[in-house]
Amino acid sequence: MQSISGQYECSHRSGLGLDYFTSRLDRLTIQANGRFTLTVQERSRITHAAQSVMSGQQISTNAPETKRDGTYTYSGNNISFHFDDGEQEQGQLTPDGIQIGQNVFEKVSDSTLLPPTHRLKMDMEDIAKGLKIAGTIGGAAIKAAKTIQDTLQSSQTSQSGQASGTQPPSGAQPQARGYSNAAVSPQQQATPPVQPAPAHSSQPAPAQNTTIDDAETLFCDQCGAPVRPGKRFCNRCGARLP
Repeated sequence: MQSISGQYECSHRSGLGLDYFTSRLDRLTIQANGRFTLTVQERSRITHAAQSVMSGQQISTNAPETKRDGTYTYSGNNISFHFDDGEQEQGQLTPDGIQIGQNVFEKVSDSTLLPPTHRLKMDMEDIAKGLKIAGTIGGAAIKAAKTIQDTLQSSQTSQSGQASGTQPPSGAQPQARGYSNAAVSPQQQATPPVQPAPAHSSQPAPAQNTTIDDAETLFCDQCGAPVRPGKRFCNRCGARLP
């Protein structure tokens, strides 16, 4: 009679492909010494990652599993599993493996230590495809984000240019500081500003082009300008002469 020891798998496929990420895989390992280990995958890796993100936890690529150990006995095509926690399960031996309830575990290896080579190959292929898809999606997401960022920067630059265009140029300053913005008549604009009279000097200004002798020349007490004898007002400042 052929030994039933070895490794068995029951794959719950989602039909989406990339079984390593989207499907659940239950494993049954039967030892020759009458012991067994049943490992049940609770959720697919992608479902577990999505729930981790929603709950605010760190994303983990490890699939959540429940491992149960026990002993088994079989007679003919019937096999009984006695779990260490006290529960029992009945199964049937089939040409391809073992059926427990609605789950069919297909035998994939006679070894109970080394992982099945076909499973490693399939997982590596799915991982490579998943990384390629993730890279494509990531590249598209980065490109879309860059496009949005460039659009926002262009909009902000345009708004800044419009705002700066409404302000007067820095070089356009009023010609006369300290005056209000009241309208100035053309006559006022054409009239040159009156220069203030020079400060009174203690030293009299020298006479220029005078025909009167220095002894007969008089000077204004206010501005020091020379005046002719007999003048009653200064020709420069208009002050009354003594």
